[in-house]
Amino acid sequence: MADPWLSIIGLGEDGPAGLPDASRAALEAAEVVVGGPRHLALVDAGARGIEWPVPFDPAPVLALRGRAVAVLASGDPFWHGAGGSLAAALSPGEWRAYPAPGVVALAAARLGWRQEELLA
Repeated sequence: MADPWLSIIGLGEDGPAGLPDASRAALEAAEVVVGGPRHLALVDAGARGIEWPVPFDPAPVLALRGRAVAVLASGDPFWHGAGGSLAAALSPGEWRAYPAPGVVALAAARLGWRQEELLA
């Protein structure tokens, strides 16, 4: 199977410094980086950067099919995020996800709460 063209990368407030090696490599290999203005600034996307449309629409990302694209999302892209919307429109072999801790995990860790008790 060929490498997926789309990398869905969860990004924390610490930007690229907080990314695991695999996430950082996917970001560096991207020809195009799509995300919100804050995310694009955190990774210094420059001319490679394309801002999400508001309201959110996956169509601009889907139009880049076949190019090396990284999508940036806050934390876990599949916790009420762009990852689920994009994956629903793609075949499993087209994308790869690199999640980071989401807001629920970060809040629970800071406050010492058990996550399994939060969402019950």
